Amino acid sequence: MIYDTMKNLKNYFSLNPAFEVIAKFVEENDMKALECGSYEVAEGIKVGIDEYQPENGGDFEAHRDFHDLQYAIVGGEYIDVLPLEFAKDSTGYKPDIEFFKGQTAEASRIALEEGTFVFLAPQDTHKPCIKMNSDTIKKAVFKIKI
Repeated sequence: MIYDTMKNLKNYFSLNPAFEVIAKFVEENDMKALECGSYEVAEGIKVGIDEYQPENGGDFEAHRDFHDLQYAIVGGEYIDVLPLEFAKDSTGYKPDIEFFKGQTAEASRIALEEGTFVFLAPQDTHKPCIKMNSDTIKKAVFKIKI
């Protein structure tokens, strides 16, 4: 997991070549004006733009085929993050997502505030959509094919 501000994404270019592609996409697009929906960014990288009201989160989730880079464009939410080995009670794997109903350890809470991002790998189960201090969030979730 990496948690930082989007302006610092350039510091991680050496870790994953997709970071440079994502930084360029964010720089070249008015993210606040971008319509909600799904967009192809480059081969192996897509982004979903969504705006919603965070509530109580739901179940933890994990992905096998994609890394997530979640970026708060406007507003914010909490995301609880837990190592995969501490997630339990899987509801079964579906194409690139598995949900977990329980946990055997405390999760770490990330404050995904406007301008910040969190990069999540397959071993990082996460529970997004937890209400923080804003009523709505506009968020980009970049899916990076592994």
